[in-house]
Amino acid sequence: MTGEPQTFRATGRLVDFMRQADEPGLINLAAGVPGLDALPADELRAAFARGFEREGAGMFAYHHPEGDRRLRELLAARLKTRGAEVRGEQLVTVTGCTQGLQLLLSLLVQPGDIVAVEAPAYYGLLELLSTAGARVLPLPVGDGDGIDPAEVEPLLARWKPRCLIVCAALSNPSGATLPESRRERLVEVCRTHGVRLIEDDIYGELVDGGAPRSMLAWDDGSTVSYVTSFSKTISPGLRAGFCVPGSLHEDYAARKCQQDLHSAVPTEVALREFLETGALDPHLARLRARNLQRRTLGLEIIARSFPAGTRVNPPRGGYMLWVELPQPADLAAVREAARRESIVFASGAVFFTQPPARTCLRLNCAKASADELQHGLTRLGALLCAAAQGGA
Repeated sequence: MTGEPQTFRATGRLVDFMRQADEPGLINLAAGVPGLDALPADELRAAFARGFEREGAGMFAYHHPEGDRRLRELLAARLKTRGAEVRGEQLVTVTGCTQGLQLLLSLLVQPGDIVAVEAPAYYGLLELLSTAGARVLPLPVGDGDGIDPAEVEPLLARWKPRCLIVCAALSNPSGATLPESRRERLVEVCRTHGVRLIEDDIYGELVDGGAPRSMLAWDDGSTVSYVTSFSKTISPGLRAGFCVPGSLHEDYAARKCQQDLHSAVPTEVALREFLETGALDPHLARLRARNLQRRTLGLEIIARSFPAGTRVNPPRGGYMLWVELPQPADLAAVREAARRESIVFASGAVFFTQPPARTCLRLNCAKASADELQHGLTRLGALLCAAAQGGA
């Protein structure tokens, strides 16, 4: 259900989630990051070594504000395999997807402006919008196919938001993936009503069977701005991503340069080396298989340990599960009880601008080991069952 756009105060803080990311002894089902054993450490070590051998001291000097030229060419070539006719010069590298989104919002949104987002939406994005003073128009994600353009169009026509932000593949947190028909139609709708469409594609490469076509495939440069990073696929610690701003390119590049001159040169050189050796696709194949194994395990444990009637919509890839409980529960009390047992999870309320109709939570199946996942979900299920009976 949607209402009028309104300002809000974000209830989730990215800094709090990140403070848990490296906490020892914690079974972390909250942070949306892969486990250490999923990272291509050997390939990255070799990539850094090759980069230093080739670049020498140049690997530690200033470079182009829009990013390493050869790296941008490689990234553009990869996007072309997904239907996007872009050139390397149209890309700007960024220090992670969050910076990419923040830069776009800084160009597009002033206090009081309307921004349309999925509901639920990534809590980090909601925090950015809250800080910007935006009025947020929530668009419900009704099923595994994401928001419906037929339902969205009347809202865009009425409210004329500055932009619509969509995590088009394996949306965080719902797990929804827009099919091609909806992608094409959504671009058309946004173009018709003069709405900038921001495609957050950070999970696109984790879709089982391969990444779907980008919404850039249906754009002429006027409507879609694309942003992604390699935090969920190669390494969150690299802090490497890129944006295709489209018609916003010049202002975007200037704002990026004002913010930090350019992204980290050693990271970009190593990423370039990683891609040039063809290391990404074999790594992705292993990662997708690992994610499927962990999701399957998570779904099995939830089915037998969580309250009867719990709903989970299995995503088409990735490592996170969106869970809806059959009846209201005091998740704050459950979270405190779980934390005493060194288990953390993400409560669903942080992904909404208004209190959700159902009690829900997001669970990461990839960061914890298989044994930790088994224990953590089983104990969390027991706590949720006790809460449902009034015992938490």
